[in-house]
Amino acid sequence: MKTRTRTTLACLAGLLGTGLASAQPLVTGYERFHADSPDRHDGAVLFSELGCVSCHGNSPGLPARSGPVLAGLSGRASAEWIAAFLDSPQQAKAGTMMPALFEGLPKAEKAAQIDAVVHYLMSLKPDPKAPKPKVPRHANAERGSARYHQVGCVACHAPTPDFHPSAGAPKPEDFSSRPVPFPDLREKYSLLSLAAFLGNSSHVRPDGRMPDLGLTDEDALDIAAHLFDYRDSDPRQAPALPRFVVDGEKAKRGREIATRMSCAACHHLEKIAAPAPLPIAGMTPASGCLSETAAAGRPHYELSPDQRSALIAYLKDSSGPAFSAAETADLSLRAMNCLACHDRDGTGGPDAARNRFFVGDEGIADAGRLAPPLTGIGRKLQPGWLKGVFEGKGRVRPYVHTKMPKYSAQADFLTKLLTEADRRDLPPLAGGPHDLEAGRRLAGVAGGMNCVTCHVWGDRPSLGIQALDISQLDQRLRPDWFRDYLLNPAGYRPGTLMPPLWPGGQSLNRDILGGDSERQIAALWAYIERGEGLPEGYPDHVTGAFELVPKDRPIVQRAFLNEVGTHAILAGFPGGVNLAYDGEKGRPRLAWRGRFFDAYSTWFVRAAPFEDPLESEVHAWPRSSESESGGFRGYRLDAAGLPTFLATIDGVAVEDRYEAREGRLFRTVTWADGAAEPAWQHPEGLTVDAGPAAGPRQRTFIYSWK
Repeated sequence: MKTRTRTTLACLAGLLGTGLASAQPLVTGYERFHADSPDRHDGAVLFSELGCVSCHGNSPGLPARSGPVLAGLSGRASAEWIAAFLDSPQQAKAGTMMPALFEGLPKAEKAAQIDAVVHYLMSLKPDPKAPKPKVPRHANAERGSARYHQVGCVACHAPTPDFHPSAGAPKPEDFSSRPVPFPDLREKYSLLSLAAFLGNSSHVRPDGRMPDLGLTDEDALDIAAHLFDYRDSDPRQAPALPRFVVDGEKAKRGREIATRMSCAACHHLEKIAAPAPLPIAGMTPASGCLSETAAAGRPHYELSPDQRSALIAYLKDSSGPAFSAAETADLSLRAMNCLACHDRDGTGGPDAARNRFFVGDEGIADAGRLAPPLTGIGRKLQPGWLKGVFEGKGRVRPYVHTKMPKYSAQADFLTKLLTEADRRDLPPLAGGPHDLEAGRRLAGVAGGMNCVTCHVWGDRPSLGIQALDISQLDQRLRPDWFRDYLLNPAGYRPGTLMPPLWPGGQSLNRDILGGDSERQIAALWAYIERGEGLPEGYPDHVTGAFELVPKDRPIVQRAFLNEVGTHAILAGFPGGVNLAYDGEKGRPRLAWRGRFFDAYSTWFVRAAPFEDPLESEVHAWPRSSESESGGFRGYRLDAAGLPTFLATIDGVAVEDRYEAREGRLFRTVTWADGAAEPAWQHPEGLTVDAGPAAGPRQRTFIYSWK
């Protein structure tokens, strides 16, 4: 490993308290939310997440947890690292929930057994159905750093110190729980095997404890390059995993050891059946896995005192009443660490150290960058849609950069659990028949509730901020929840930008359906569900209400424009002739006819993106023919609003004036007295004619479309 990477990880471990001194298992959902005096609820999370259920049964009803898939392990991890991990799990991977299995054995016997098990594990063939990712031709560690901090990795792991160093390193107290530390990644993986794991983690960890973010092959490779500090471009030149030759006799003995140690209780092992559950009754903390002393033949967990107390509390009460659906849902979301991103009933959400890495559309405030709350989610979403969300479908907030992971193996369980836990009778929508036309008017901006001012409608952007699409709400939401939300949006999401349009049950619009709130909300739902046509007042074309249309005089607008740059000056003339001028280089760049420019992003998006003209047929001036040295000296507008740009071309000061007549662009250039005439360039694809000149130091060019 490079010195820089070792130093970075060592500093991070020391800063966050995640180094080798932290020997106890790290169960984030327990550590962040456990009580000062641990009770059976806290113990239930540990009992499930530490794998106690796998050997003993007695499940508290939380999402099933299992160990990683071991088939094909030789293609993922190095044998040397596996041996070190089996020898001392907490030292090889601080915070791991894997118990030590070989403690208490004589040193030589311990080494021999671990060696045999490693040969067995390395002999396991890969699943022929396992996905085979494509290897991109280039790796970009800098891009990987940005993706690591944006897509959601920092929800569980720590921000890396090289990202936004000006913001300062996070303070330990800013973390609500210790970040999940990494093992020595270079010792365990190759660059490509780590990228393959990141790109499809659900194949190796189907229980969802390592979430599958649905990364592209490119994202996975770049994040791996960031974590490896891999600075070469071609990933195929990165070192492969060390070659390992399996000894058949050792592998056979290793299989026998794995069977005797009940490895199949946590891991799926071909042709090895999971053992029968071991009864807990009669076991004491001193004699079982809770013992502080390791003994040969039983797993050893290096538990902290409060973890041990929580487990004892759960075991004492495990024969008592079962957890309610609401309790089970709360504990399940903690166990799965869902509350690292989401809050539910005011609990959870990103902590102070991670909050700044949740980014998106700041124009929608926190709703544009943070994951939505899970409060009442089971009564909010249709069960089919909720299941699809857990399966990686139904993304409705493209502006939130943090990715919602896929939990395919848990989708049915979590959907059923949350639906039951959040069950609540709400007043239904008003009965029909419903006025679909009234619903269309209510959704629109012509005397309606102005829904599409903020919300996208299908493939149509909104007229203002780009909040989520409401054209298919009937597929996502339960109708009774829709009604309840519209009556009091802030009651569901404090601080929301959604205005109360029916405050206290009273409509702000008295002109539609007599101001009857219940009929209005029902009509709006019915229109979304089965109405036709766009909401009333919606523009006829895709661009919104911020399209600039020159009518009586030219419009001049600054913007970031593709093919021009960050200093583009756009001039639109009545009659549909348009120009883009490079205000950095002092050159005309683009000319087009038709629609001019949509200024929404330029005016309202803080990190304004690069835009394009509203027409596809655009003619460009050559870039290489004229001097590219910065020659812009400003511009002025005459009384009619016509622009004249002041520039330097080939060392000659010029005044470059533009106007449009009869669908043609007129360019009149006047150069400094006594200077030689510059070499003029013209847009490709247009006809160029010479117009009348007012003097010896002036040229007029007329550009016509063919």
